[in-house]
Amino acid sequence: MAKRYKVNSFHGYQKIVAPENSDLKKIRLAFIKDTEGGRFEGQTAGEESAFIITEGNIRFFVEGKLFGELTRENVFHEPPSGVYLPPHLNYSIEFIRKSEICVASCDAAGKNRPRLIETKDIRFKRVGEEPFLRNMNEIMPEDFPAEKLIIGETITDPGNWSSYPPHKHDTDNPPEETALEELYFFKITPRTGFGSIRVFDDPEDNIFLIKTDEVVTIPKGYHPVSVAPRHQLYYMWVLAGETRKSISFVHPDYRFNGKP
Repeated sequence: MAKRYKVNSFHGYQKIVAPENSDLKKIRLAFIKDTEGGRFEGQTAGEESAFIITEGNIRFFVEGKLFGELTRENVFHEPPSGVYLPPHLNYSIEFIRKSEICVASCDAAGKNRPRLIETKDIRFKRVGEEPFLRNMNEIMPEDFPAEKLIIGETITDPGNWSSYPPHKHDTDNPPEETALEELYFFKITPRTGFGSIRVFDDPEDNIFLIKTDEVVTIPKGYHPVSVAPRHQLYYMWVLAGETRKSISFVHPDYRFNGKP
């Protein structure tokens, strides 16, 4: 069943989603936040992890050596950058100014190398049509050297829909569909705005009100989203599955003119 979570204001590390507190079996999501001069140290254990900056300026160290510097004004005004790490590595983060880092991870064997994801590496796409136009940043697409994670961002046009037409990817039936669980992390501008997400299939139908700094898990089902007029909706999407290829099935009721 889909669930909603709140990302609180805090300093340090906050675990949001894991198999222990959700219906997701693979994806874990956490956040690391601090102010200027702060420092955080961690270890990837048995997981591959992606560290995506959503705001701020940090220095990222791997095994004690400077790996890269990440900076971003915010998710609406500047594209992302990040770091990908395989399992069993030590890392540390120095906060040059107040920053927020999203950490998505899942169990992995350790087949790949650490990689700095620079802004110039991000693929930008303009997709949809009125009233579901949106911009997409592909951070870790299918051809990125990871084991299970696929990660990107979507920013809707003001008042528009997204993840539309309604689609799902919960059945392993290639080339028609692949099984990938997913979650969305939301922000809205101006912050007074609100949106909604409907996660549904034949036996279940859930609708959530969404606001800034909330997360919704999508273990299965169709999942369109919308945002109030004159507001923009941002969401980071994190997918994971045994088949690392995203093939979605569009709901038959929403195949207009024979196309999704």
